[in-house]
Amino acid sequence: MANPQSAAFKEGFIQTNGHGRMHYHEAGPVGNGAETLILIHTNGGSAYQYAGTLATLSKKFRVIAWEMPGHGDSDPLPRHYTIEDYCAALAAFMDALCIKAAHISGCSCGGSISVGFASLYHTRTLSTVIVETPMRTFDEWGARWGNTEANFGIPTQSAEEVQQRINTVNDAVLARWNIDRNKAGGKLMVSVMWAMRQFDTEGNVKNIRCPAIILYGAKGPTIAMKDRYARAVPGIAIKTVDNCGHFPMLDEPEAFAATLAEFCSSSGRR
Repeated sequence: MANPQSAAFKEGFIQTNGHGRMHYHEAGPVGNGAETLILIHTNGGSAYQYAGTLATLSKKFRVIAWEMPGHGDSDPLPRHYTIEDYCAALAAFMDALCIKAAHISGCSCGGSISVGFASLYHTRTLSTVIVETPMRTFDEWGARWGNTEANFGIPTQSAEEVQQRINTVNDAVLARWNIDRNKAGGKLMVSVMWAMRQFDTEGNVKNIRCPAIILYGAKGPTIAMKDRYARAVPGIAIKTVDNCGHFPMLDEPEAFAATLAEFCSSSGRR
């Protein structure tokens, strides 16, 4: 993972209708036919998770790393949000920036939002990239809920804990990781996990009409579920990114970005 402060980007805030002020990072061309690619971070993360991908992606796209409501420097949530609520917030964010349609890529809970958005907002999704996103039943989530609460209920984590999740941890990486998790807070992060637990991933992925791909880290915790996606949507593209786990945009940012750019470039407006 590169120093999260090292990538060149513009950042800004935009006021949305019904979901407060949202913060985002942006790079690449605006206008002149450039398509937009929106990146969605993981639970407890921020736009900084994509700092190492922007240089590659911005060569072809107007790329925007969105900070979900309640995360990063976006406004706090007024209540519990479902995945469908986060999808509505993303639509409001796009409205505020006058983006009619975009490629959408999200990791983990961001992947759940990618699935939901493509399912609910067909005409606004050019393609969807579903990264390291679980497909579990409500009861399967419940069987591991103690681990979920332990992971997300306490924001600050040690270097040893973070090293179990991403390949390279230095002082800057650890600081950014814990800053982002503390901005979100344990209550919100557990709320996000409830949203994922209650979301019908299988039903929504079956309703996707745009080009879609499932990306896994070769060493990630969700790759064992790839057959579920294949059964739900026979023929859906499934690809792995080598040498990484649940956070391919952190472990192998250039390889992840190259895979993303190749897929989205072949899946844009016809």
